[in-house]
Amino acid sequence: MEKLCIPSDMDMACATRKRNFAKTTFNLVLIVFLTFLSLEGKAQTPLDANLSISDNTGIFSIVIPDSTNISEIELQIGSSENPSEVFEHTFVYDQTTGLPTGLSYSRDGVNINLGLGTLVPLNIYHVKTRLKNGSGSWGDWYEFVGN
Repeated sequence: MEKLCIPSDMDMACATRKRNFAKTTFNLVLIVFLTFLSLEGKAQTPLDANLSISDNTGIFSIVIPDSTNISEIELQIGSSENPSEVFEHTFVYDQTTGLPTGLSYSRDGVNINLGLGTLVPLNIYHVKTRLKNGSGSWGDWYEFVGN
């Protein structure tokens, strides 16, 4: 049992209410702090993505949830569930110049188009992409299989 020290100008009910209020306030502050802490670390996950290939030239389109707090876009394309043998590159967000030969980047709001240059023709492509935030944390992979 806890001992409760009551000042002389306060009755027992008032002291109990103040103690309960202090505990509740502390718990609420702790919950809010932990919520913000958990949200800060995780980066966004793409909403949608599509790979189109015409004459062995690839265009990767991605829709992001928000155009803020993104630093990089990682893209892997291959023939298996662990792809990278066909294409692997990490694009710097909104960098349109200085890209390797054959690659391009364009963005219109939350829609991003990545020119991938010449790709090896396959019957089925396994694609993985994810976003990195400004704090250096990666979001979840967005994966799909296409042909």
